[in-house]
Amino acid sequence: MNNKELNYFVTLIRAKNFTRASEQLFVTQPTISKALKSLEASVGEPLIQRNNRDIQLTEAGEVVYRYGESILQQFTDMQTKLQDLKQLEYGQLSIGIPPMVGHLYANTLHQFNVDYPNIDVSIIEFGSRKIESAIHKGEIDVGVTMLPLENEKLQTKTIVEHPVLAVMAKNNGFENKKNIDITELKNHTFYLYSEEFALTAVIEKMCQKYGFQPKIGVRSTQWDFLAAMVENGLGVTFLPAPICAKLDPKHYDFFELKQEIKWELGISWSSQRYLSRAAEAFLSLI
Repeated sequence: MNNKELNYFVTLIRAKNFTRASEQLFVTQPTISKALKSLEASVGEPLIQRNNRDIQLTEAGEVVYRYGESILQQFTDMQTKLQDLKQLEYGQLSIGIPPMVGHLYANTLHQFNVDYPNIDVSIIEFGSRKIESAIHKGEIDVGVTMLPLENEKLQTKTIVEHPVLAVMAKNNGFENKKNIDITELKNHTFYLYSEEFALTAVIEKMCQKYGFQPKIGVRSTQWDFLAAMVENGLGVTFLPAPICAKLDPKHYDFFELKQEIKWELGISWSSQRYLSRAAEAFLSLI
């Protein structure tokens, strides 16, 4: 039994099938099967049931998976701490940033690169809720998230707060209004971010609170695509004020909502995992 075999096994169980596991590990399926058989030989017990379409763990598999996750995480923590002994001469930092806000952190990332040129920075673009999950699982170091967080085990530092505005094309029937009630939009088609974005859940819950289920036209991870859809007079989307400022007011109207939706962003990290010095250095710039 070795770390590579454990990593293949844990990845296989997380991926739930050999095809996805091989794609994530960049190895062939026979390579994973060989590692699994070697691991089972070491344990002396089968670890998965092979007679089902979906992978199911045996009792021994449950034990190996649970302890394997812990062993791999401890090994990763050890490597991270050893890197830190180099006083940030080299290392890695992974940051989760929702696609709509990446431009807001360009200056911060540039400054970090200037201060720590040998730190390899990876930007992972997810929605806020997926970023929370990735931080919790140790897949990324830190991430920009919409507050409040769903996961109480994460720590956060508030960055900015802005109102969310309803965005519609011109000639929408609300031209003489500065703000509108969410119920006035119940017959409009909604163009929203994908479900992994926290803002989408906030909007949908508000609609349900006020007695209607919004008709969803399209979900997307890209704010400019949503804006383009409503520019054609197809419905309404909801964007934070800094994003609205990037749109041409000749083509759009922007309305505050009487129910007021706050777009509050924070930088988050796990309180239960080792925080590298590279991550600490990045947080100090926020």
